[in-house]
Amino acid sequence: METGRTLRESSLRVTGWRAWVVTDTAEGPRLGSVLHDLLWQPGGPVVAECRRDDDPFATPIGPHPVPAAECNCGFHAVRDPVDALSYARGRDEPGTVCRILGEVVVWGHVLETEAGWRASHAYPARLYVPDAEIAAALATYSVPVCGSPSSQTCTATPSPSELRSRIWRIAAPS
Repeated sequence: METGRTLRESSLRVTGWRAWVVTDTAEGPRLGSVLHDLLWQPGGPVVAECRRDDDPFATPIGPHPVPAAECNCGFHAVRDPVDALSYARGRDEPGTVCRILGEVVVWGHVLETEAGWRASHAYPARLYVPDAEIAAALATYSVPVCGSPSSQTCTATPSPSELRSRIWRIAAPS
């Protein structure tokens, strides 16, 4: 997900939008990256790594913090869900159940960009899943799972204070 040129660096926790693939695993459905072979496990943050060396067409830039202004690495989140929507469609790998949109909390080393943020750490904050069976299976992430952004009710929705506590615990510096 391209988020544009870097505007500033921070260490703030920010909530934005992104797309995920839902992948069938032995442990049940899991969220995964739409671009990389990476599953997001329930209960803990994902930590970004630069994968620039995996791209044979990328110009090498050497070791750098993740994310870095001169690279496109890090977990991407956009301000507007419309910008994430194009990633909800695409060619899927075997094992892909579907693609979904959701809200994501990013933190750690954060670069604010024209369209959103890139960050070193991330965890889902709210998932939008129209299929009830898949929504129930994704309750393992312990975040609200809603039918759509306009839903009045969500399944597996913790109380606001419980949700804040979980996100802060997950996002706490290690």
